[in-house]
Amino acid sequence: MSTPINSFRDQIMVVLHNPHRQINIAATVRAMMNMGLRHLRLVTPREYEPELIEHVAHRSAAFVASIEVYDSLPAALHDITWAIGTTARHRDTPLPPQELRAVAPSVVEKALQGQRVALVFGPEDNGLQQAELDYCQQFVTIATDPDYASLNLAQAVLLVCYELNMTEPPQRIDQRIVYPPATVGAIDAFIVLLEQAMREINFFKSPSAPSKMRSLRSMTHRAQPNAREIMLLTAIAHELISYVKKLRSKISN
Repeated sequence: MSTPINSFRDQIMVVLHNPHRQINIAATVRAMMNMGLRHLRLVTPREYEPELIEHVAHRSAAFVASIEVYDSLPAALHDITWAIGTTARHRDTPLPPQELRAVAPSVVEKALQGQRVALVFGPEDNGLQQAELDYCQQFVTIATDPDYASLNLAQAVLLVCYELNMTEPPQRIDQRIVYPPATVGAIDAFIVLLEQAMREINFFKSPSAPSKMRSLRSMTHRAQPNAREIMLLTAIAHELISYVKKLRSKISN
C-alpha cells in the first residue's frame, strides 16, 4: 500500500529535452529553486557547463550536483509514472492539451500518492515534437496570447511550477492503491514488444504501423496500468512471439 509523502515537490521531476542554451538551463535552476523543486533532468543539452550555473542561480551548488543528464527522452522517463508534455500548439496529440490550471490539482494528487511525475519541456526553438509527446500521458498548455504564445524556456518552467505551488493539496488521499503505477519505461518496453508480436503474426497489411502503434501507446497511457498489469501484458506479448516461432518451426519441419 502506498503512503502519501509529506511534500508533492519531492516527486516532481522537471525534464528539459535538448535545451540549446546554457543560460536557459541556469535560469531554469533558479526558477525551480524559487518554487521549491529540486529534481532536474537534462536530455542531450547542447551547452552544459555546471560550474557556470551559479553565476545565474546563486547558492545552487547542491542543486547542480544533483542534476541528471540523459542521452534520450525514454531514458530520462524510465522510472516516471506520469509524464506531462508541455506544448504551445495543438499538435496531433491523442488528447487535446489542457490548460495547466485545470489539471494542476490532479498532478499534485498523483505526486502526493507517491507517483513520480515528470514535467517535460522541449527545446527553445520548436518545443516538443510529436515523437517526444508520444512518451507523455498528458498534455498541457499555458494560457498565453495566441498571437505570441512562445515562452522563454525558464519562464515556462517557472509558470508551471508556480501553478502547482498554488494548488491546494486534496484533503484526503486515497491509500487503497496496492500496486504502483507502471513507469514510462515499462510501458515503452511493452509497446516495443507488442509491435514485435504484431509483426510476427503479420498484423500490419499496409505502411500504417507507426500510426497504429501510436494509437496503441495512447490507449495504454489512458488506461493508466499499474506495474502488475503492464507485466502481465508484457508476458502475453512474449508468449505470443514464442508461440508463433514454435508454430513456424513445426510447419517447416
